[in-house]
Amino acid sequence: GNKAKVIEYADKIDISSRHLLGIINDVLDMSKIEAGKTVFKYSDFSILDFMQELDTIFHTQIYEKQQTLTIIKENIQHEWVNGDQVHLMQIFSNLLSNAVKYTQEGGEIQFFVEECETKSSVYAKYRFLVSDNGMGMSADFKDTIFDAFTRAESSLTNKIQGTGLGMAITKNLVEAMGGTIDVDSELGQGSCFEVLVDLKIAEDRTVALAAQEETNEQDGNILQGMKFLCAEDNELNAEILTELLKIEGAECTICENGEEILKAFEQSAPGDYDMILMDVQMPVMNGYEATKAIRRSSHKLAKTIPIIAMTANAFSEDIQHSLAAGMNAHVSKPVEMKVLEKTIRSIKSGGGGYRTAGHCTVTNGK
Repeated sequence: GNKAKVIEYADKIDISSRHLLGIINDVLDMSKIEAGKTVFKYSDFSILDFMQELDTIFHTQIYEKQQTLTIIKENIQHEWVNGDQVHLMQIFSNLLSNAVKYTQEGGEIQFFVEECETKSSVYAKYRFLVSDNGMGMSADFKDTIFDAFTRAESSLTNKIQGTGLGMAITKNLVEAMGGTIDVDSELGQGSCFEVLVDLKIAEDRTVALAAQEETNEQDGNILQGMKFLCAEDNELNAEILTELLKIEGAECTICENGEEILKAFEQSAPGDYDMILMDVQMPVMNGYEATKAIRRSSHKLAKTIPIIAMTANAFSEDIQHSLAAGMNAHVSKPVEMKVLEKTIRSIKSGGGGYRTAGHCTVTNGK
């Protein structure tokens, strides 16, 4: 009934907010690229899941403009690869976002991937195409599309917002990954962007993941019955977090700043709270200071209560900062319950980042 709808909408809001955060990070990324400071993080992922996630991200925008997005996959011999999924996501978000933006209502967009023949047994070559039947571009504009701050100007495009950085970032990222990007377009005839990239072949994780899912299901919902002490100064964020935790069967006590959470922790008895969720940017006392103060306090659980940082930035330096302050792990805002659950499992199995005197001080079990 309604609950399913609420969860569905919350998921969509969540995906969209993450996409928005990505746009803000684009501007910051451009300055990092220019300073030669882009950091690539490699992990195993499924090309098919990757395409599916992009489909989900753009579903609402496509629906609103009554466009169609067709996803085509051909000859995928190696579904699992090792690469920088975040930056690849950024590349194709930029290309798809442009396709949606510069294609009229009711237009058609295609997202195509094929694995190409290659002699390597370590790398697989993928050819991605993002094409549309939108307004296309003139030959002159085509030549400058990958320069920073370039945007198509016409009466049709003046209503279209954007930083004009998207394509420059896209080209820089593709090339930093050792790939190539090309565009074929004619005014009034639509555009087609081609990205060629080599990705390391990873072991197929489909079976392993299914087994993991089963184990998690047998373990039941790890959040069920947990008691959280949370620091969050934004009232709406606090309300959403409380509601999401409640749906999972967890309790949550909200504090508005670092000082409040320190006081609440110091006055609590062991067993009142299982874990702390700490917003990093708060008035009066920020999350890093509050964490240091909690770890220094004379409370029985001062050193052992797990503390998870919640931040809007997922830059590696923020994660390092959180761990250095004495937190165990880091989740990006808006907080996804699946991610939180995964993080808690990792902490409980001794995978938390906070260490004292070379030992992990996180207690197993609640």
